[in-house]
Amino acid sequence: MKINSINYNNKDNNKPSFKRYYDAVLMKEFEGWIEQYKKVNPYLKGEDIAVMRKSIDSFNAVYKGVQTTSVQNIENQIYNKFHIPADFKGDKFIAAMSALTLNIFQKLRLPLPTGLYVKPLENHVSGCCDTMRRFVTFNQNQDWSDIQRLTAREKFLNWSSTGHFLKTPIHEFMHSVHLSNLHKLAAQKQQKINAIQSKLLRDFLNMDFKTNMINQAGSPLIDKTANSQVLTKVSRYGSSTPAEMYADIGAKMISYILDRKTLLPTKNPFVFKDFTEDKYLMKMMNDVWAGNITGYIK
Repeated sequence: MKINSINYNNKDNNKPSFKRYYDAVLMKEFEGWIEQYKKVNPYLKGEDIAVMRKSIDSFNAVYKGVQTTSVQNIENQIYNKFHIPADFKGDKFIAAMSALTLNIFQKLRLPLPTGLYVKPLENHVSGCCDTMRRFVTFNQNQDWSDIQRLTAREKFLNWSSTGHFLKTPIHEFMHSVHLSNLHKLAAQKQQKINAIQSKLLRDFLNMDFKTNMINQAGSPLIDKTANSQVLTKVSRYGSSTPAEMYADIGAKMISYILDRKTLLPTKNPFVFKDFTEDKYLMKMMNDVWAGNITGYIK
């Protein structure tokens, strides 16, 4: 998930501490953003703002809670509960966000990533998901204490689908969910080929269904209708590729139904008949999930 480049003023560049972030001056700044972007961003809805306000309360509690937490204990608990290796390089906040997101995805019975890591990544990249191994990695060089402020700003700019502070791990976990299914679909297709073709012909065709499906999911979202629908109803970043569309819609759907105190889902957001988003977006989600991507990238 790439972070949109934002021109911060000098005060922004001071990287305020948690206490300073939640003083009256900076909360007033948040309310000022609401008034500013409501006038210039036609895609910003009242529900979006309500989710950000709720997220600020959750973020506040989580940040206070992790101050006395052992990262090693979180890593051990993740391995014991989910059988997933984790190395957070001592970052308490990334560890806490990852544990919270694992609980969310387990509650929704979604496939979990196979590893969680913290490493230096390129500038403006907050996290990524390995397409073959499904590891999720967070950027060691990012100031995660400022994540609520950053995600809110990106939502105001329509770069991100949600201003919830858990947006990055949820987005990357959704990539893992999508990739898990593409891997299964590719294996099924390969099995069918194996059943009807000789080894000589298979070697000649050199079919790599997994790589092909992943490359298609990461190709530019060219279809004008699809691009416009995602741009106006999800985010600018989500309109870049089918894979980012899937992850960003998923991040929005999940973050909008999280309980303020427990940070667990209050319902299953993927029961589409109960979801209020446009039916076209839900059709796209189903198509991209099923690997039916060609029509969106040509």
